[in-house]
Amino acid sequence: MLLKIITLATCLTWNKGPEPTPKAIPAKGLLRHVVVVTFKTNTSMDLIRKVDISFKNLSKLSMVKSYEWGIVKDDKNPSKVKHVYVTTFKSQKEEDAYGKSPEHQKHIKLGAENIESVEAIDYFLP
Repeated sequence: MLLKIITLATCLTWNKGPEPTPKAIPAKGLLRHVVVVTFKTNTSMDLIRKVDISFKNLSKLSMVKSYEWGIVKDDKNPSKVKHVYVTTFKSQKEEDAYGKSPEHQKHIKLGAENIESVEAIDYFLP
């Protein structure tokens, strides 16, 4: 049986393509902006809902191409409440305009005292 597993494993290969290099990473095209907000343990559900609604309202801005969000399931630390917000833009220029918009500037102040941490990552779709 072990021989069959080893044989099967050696026959299966993963074609992952070339390794990404700084020159291979696109700097244009659709841009995803992912934000992970960790709320402090005693944050009320009402305030968390207000932050969720505020993110959703930002998705109505003209430069936003798509939006989705969800709640992180963290089995290692279930007391942490983390929400993930994903916004897609047509370009870096549009994301920059989004960040400078009055709506976004107002949004980032909402519930700031109840947010433990914010992590953000941007990436271009290949």
